[in-house]
Amino acid sequence: MNFRNGERRYGAVAQLLHWAVVILFCASIAIAWSMDDLPIGPEKIQRYNLHKSIGVTILVLMCLRLLWRWLDPAPALPSHMPRWERRAARASHVTLYALMLLQPVTGLVHSWAANFPVVVWGRIILPSLVGPDEGVKKLFVAIHTWISWLIVLLVILHIAAALRHHFVLRDDILRRMLPGKSS
Repeated sequence: MNFRNGERRYGAVAQLLHWAVVILFCASIAIAWSMDDLPIGPEKIQRYNLHKSIGVTILVLMCLRLLWRWLDPAPALPSHMPRWERRAARASHVTLYALMLLQPVTGLVHSWAANFPVVVWGRIILPSLVGPDEGVKKLFVAIHTWISWLIVLLVILHIAAALRHHFVLRDDILRRMLPGKSS
């Protein structure tokens, strides 16, 4: 097992960070969709706390992922890819990284402005950096919702591109992020 990225393949650390964020984001979205229609009560509060804990975890993992990417640059895209496709891949990755960092931050600001504590995994209470403010709360819940939809759209595009590379172009773009032996 190679922990660092190779010339043609992501290493175990990059893969672990990638797939951990994928799983946590999917869980967070599922929880968010399931909690909205619940009546106010213990179950709704539990789901909100779980959603916030996952969001803070994603924020930490994304920061680690950016640090790791700086320390261990991604493998180069194949030379056969057209320039437009390389630019599109770069732009979509940069946008996705930015949104995955902004999303939990907007959730935190929303919670603080709504005067709800952020308790991470039932253990760590994050200090509120924003005072209660109904206008800020409404703005940041709207931003948080819009960013979630933008992320979902970018993820669908990301998956479609990976599947295109795998099944249509038959190259190794998808395999370089999959765990297992290099191809």
